[in-house]
Amino acid sequence: MDESSRRRILAILGMLLAAAALIAGAMLFRNKNKETGQSRTGFAMGSAVSVKLYGSDVKRLVDQALEEVRKLDEEVISWRVEQSELSAFNKSGKAGEAVSVSSCLGSALEQALQISKRSDGALDITLRPVLTLWGIEDGTAETFRVPSEEELRKAAEHTGWKSVVVKSTGALYSVTRTDDQTILDLGSVGKGYALDVVYDALKPEIGKTLDGGVIAVGGSILVFGKREDGSGASEGKGFRVGIRDPEGQPEDVLGVITFPENTEKCCISTSGGYEKYVEKDGVRYHHIIDPATLHPADSGLASVTVVCENGLVSDGLSTACFILGEEKAKQLLSEYGAEGILIREDGSRYITPGLEGRVEWK
Repeated sequence: MDESSRRRILAILGMLLAAAALIAGAMLFRNKNKETGQSRTGFAMGSAVSVKLYGSDVKRLVDQALEEVRKLDEEVISWRVEQSELSAFNKSGKAGEAVSVSSCLGSALEQALQISKRSDGALDITLRPVLTLWGIEDGTAETFRVPSEEELRKAAEHTGWKSVVVKSTGALYSVTRTDDQTILDLGSVGKGYALDVVYDALKPEIGKTLDGGVIAVGGSILVFGKREDGSGASEGKGFRVGIRDPEGQPEDVLGVITFPENTEKCCISTSGGYEKYVEKDGVRYHHIIDPATLHPADSGLASVTVVCENGLVSDGLSTACFILGEEKAKQLLSEYGAEGILIREDGSRYITPGLEGRVEWK
């Protein structure tokens, strides 16, 4: 087995372990009552996917949830999968030509570009050529090299979120690029968006056969409804989601956020330099690239956790805030009415007022 394959297998195992730890809220914080429910894990969007649902006859809903994530990735928003709608868009269309897209893709693009605007471009869904040049997502210490400034400048020639315009009239969407070489990549918001898509698919069953659940796609987690103890009765304590220690192993948590029973919908997304990185000559290069510098973000933050109702927004904001740094991150969170936890590189932290008293630190 070559180094690249070994690294990928270890990464997948690590993500599965991390998802399990975060959903459980870590062993130290788990309730003594034995939980029931149906659960299943999978892999999509380059990340672990974990689904646990509570209710009667929910096995089919667990399977449906995993299928919704797969379909969203492979048929709609993946830039890698050739048959996906986004991939087809990237390969077609002329500069200045409005291209009709599905409401699923159009809504994702529209919301992502709104975050780009509000974050002054910290979130940029056109940065793919620069990300590919760095090669951190799939690189190893043996193959990795730091790109030259000239290489980065050239890779960035066809990037810039302002070159993409999305227009919508009801459920009808069209997308226009001013540069037909611009590549759109929804990787920075896709996992959070998957939570929105899955929740919308399951919503008709909530209160009927479905009592509640917790779903994780990579670093984005959805909680809703209530969970049950071993007797089938509601515990009445809602859900507890772990906050990963950015300096620890995938299963290590700093603390746990509690969510009350019958939470209608809440999404939690975390971004940090520990997720994907390469170490070369004693320097760690992580995968979150700052569009302003074209280098890995260096904002003084080790990780950012965002809590809000919208999954795509939580995912996009966690990335943008990580790049922006603490002061601008606070402002952006406030604009969206989102809550957040900012872990600084020195280990200290900032918590928005709405999460005060809801976090149990280890």
